[in-house]
Amino acid sequence: MDQKLLCLCGVFSSAVFACTTVLGGALRAGYSHIRDTISELFSPGSPNKPLLDALHTASAILSTLFGIAVLLFVRGGGHGDITGITGAVLIIATGLVNVATATVFPQDAWGSPATFAGQMHKVLAGVLALLSMSSILLLGMWLKRAGILPGFGTYSFVTFAIVLLTGGLAAAKLGTPIMGLTERITIAAGMQWTIVLSIRLCLSVP
Repeated sequence: MDQKLLCLCGVFSSAVFACTTVLGGALRAGYSHIRDTISELFSPGSPNKPLLDALHTASAILSTLFGIAVLLFVRGGGHGDITGITGAVLIIATGLVNVATATVFPQDAWGSPATFAGQMHKVLAGVLALLSMSSILLLGMWLKRAGILPGFGTYSFVTFAIVLLTGGLAAAKLGTPIMGLTERITIAAGMQWTIVLSIRLCLSVP
């Protein structure tokens, strides 16, 4: 696959994820993007679950391909080191883990009895948060040190701080009428970083 196209998979992944969330909410009567979490769209018995699962999986695969693009970029310019390589590998891992969060281990519907899959969903959600934040921080450190993509290292540090703060707020608001909103703010903060990096990489590769 062309490297520029691989780089743009970050944009495609984010777009598919956003469209999946909007579509899922529109197709589910009474669903609120302010009150309800995104994972609720994929709970067992949810309306249109097969369609949403397929779209979610496509987004996760595109995210994995984007991670491969980042890894190729890190290793291709002669500036690659363990920090940058690890950051790229964590993006790949994020995509792979994310495949299972809606399909294999969906969240239990609110108020329903806890299941093994639902408990695993919570564990994987925590893992995804750590992988995502770590990749932003490590790639920011690498870019800053290597002097590549000027300004993006600092931009990554700012994004990391925002995701950390909003993620803490989202955790504190679980079970409240605004938990959907706080979750989306955190996800949007991380997603915009992916989109900007995706475009910057696309413009940088031959």
